Amino acid sequence: MLVGQLQAYATKDIQSQLVIAVGSKNPVKIQAVKNAFLNEDIALIPCSASSNVRPQPLSDEETLQGAINRAKDCLEKTEAQLAFGLEAGVLFLNTHLYLCHWGALVDQGKHVYFTNGPIILMPQDYQEALLAGKNLEDIMHDSTGIQSLGAKEGAIGVFTENRLNREQVLTQIVQVLIGQYRYYQTNNL
Repeated sequence: MLVGQLQAYATKDIQSQLVIAVGSKNPVKIQAVKNAFLNEDIALIPCSASSNVRPQPLSDEETLQGAINRAKDCLEKTEAQLAFGLEAGVLFLNTHLYLCHWGALVDQGKHVYFTNGPIILMPQDYQEALLAGKNLEDIMHDSTGIQSLGAKEGAIGVFTENRLNREQVLTQIVQVLIGQYRYYQTNNL
């Protein structure tokens, strides 16, 4: 195991811990994974991972692929038992623009589990800037004045008046992924 790397994240005997990697150094994503494993003994490895999609995914499919790619990349870079990739993007549905979130879990057997979170209607005037290649976080900064929104409440927090924030959405996604993984492992499916 990556004992040197894990010592920074674990204080107990790592042999008894579930070793998990998260494909990001974003504190909100890291906290979401911690939240989902609240009462479990885990060693968590934040890992810079590539999404291999555009910096601003522009569809459900691209956002999902980014999450899967991040999970696979950090699993390959570490000796974790499980790896999570979490990705936010936008999608166009009919004539409307929506915010979306996807998560993926990959295990050492290369099984992939994925799920998404709620989609949230976004202002129509964001469409032109997004299609021109501008990142949602930059658009949101221009619109709200909030710096580093992705490491805070996220766009979903802004568009729901903080009734639901990014950490909560990502925590729920990770909880669903853990549940899927354990169900299929327990039932040998």
